[in-house]
Amino acid sequence: MMTKGSGKSIQVFTHQSDAVLNQAAPVQNTWYTVLDTTSNVRLYGLAVFVADTGETIEVKITIDGVSLTGSQAQNANTYYYYFKDPSQTNICLASTTLYLIMYYTFLEGKSVKVEVRKTTATGAGQLFAKVTYARNQ
Repeated sequence: MMTKGSGKSIQVFTHQSDAVLNQAAPVQNTWYTVLDTTSNVRLYGLAVFVADTGETIEVKITIDGVSLTGSQAQNANTYYYYFKDPSQTNICLASTTLYLIMYYTFLEGKSVKVEVRKTTATGAGQLFAKVTYARNQ
């Protein structure tokens, strides 16, 4: 945190290396953690990809104890981007359209955990997820 001449603090977030999950043969209904930190995080984006066979993917983002969840039947070998739709109260939505910087709003908190799982067992295709984020130093 930096201070300005008036004594007010300015929030400064430092970009981090992407948090990546690359899970071979994911097990149905098993949560896989992509990011788990207590270091004042601002989420910029979340992408999920499942290889070989389409699966239903569920995402859970827990921020300071509050969970946002979303589920999407995903086509194989297609990136899906998750975001918090400001018109919804407690859900992350998925789209094949890339939305910049968590669509309309950042998601941020002192404690942030991002998890993914497949809720179907169509195949054994690799599960990939990537979270782009920054930390407040």
